[in-house]
Amino acid sequence: MEFVKNNIAKWASALVILVVGILCIVAGAASGEAEASAYEGISITMGVALLVVSGLVLVLALVASIMSKGETKFGIAAIGVSVTLALGIFFIADRGLGGELIWLFLNFVPYVLIVVGAIIVLDAILNIVFALVKKNNVKATIIAAIVAIVLAAVAIILGCLMIGNDPVISKKAQLIVFGVLLAVFAIFAALATFVTMPTIKKTVVIEAEVKDAE
Repeated sequence: MEFVKNNIAKWASALVILVVGILCIVAGAASGEAEASAYEGISITMGVALLVVSGLVLVLALVASIMSKGETKFGIAAIGVSVTLALGIFFIADRGLGGELIWLFLNFVPYVLIVVGAIIVLDAILNIVFALVKKNNVKATIIAAIVAIVLAAVAIILGCLMIGNDPVISKKAQLIVFGVLLAVFAIFAALATFVTMPTIKKTVVIEAEVKDAE
């Protein structure tokens, strides 16, 4: 029972992410009414999740306020969660909002890939220069820098292929990949709750030597 109590929130989050991921895959692969329904499903799923979370917080805050006879202020917790509640209502009222936010995110990602890739390349070049000047771990630094430059180049190329209204990697393909990544992340996040990470126990042995002074 304690295991379920400790992980129920993680399972709920993973379920929401999994549903959104599946709907993204459906929206990317489908067209017409099926695509529109998938976008509505994304918005409704996100809205319901936000409403449930904010509703639970409000109920707990109300119970705490009643139990403490006003010592715990209900208004403070309620105001704090009011934005989440309003956002949940907004997602359900505007059923295209979820899809719009995901498209906005997908339009933003290519620029992130290009900028981050360029910074990594510059950093790798600087590391090589500094290693040559200092003559310290030159070989290891060059190997690490080359690997970083290759990965950065891949990121930059992907970013360039994803930019524009009619990119080489289509928006629908990007949406499908995004959905797959969300689904995989959700599955691993849920499975991780069943895996007990090994703990390292350190035993410290203190040896005391007592010398009798004569």
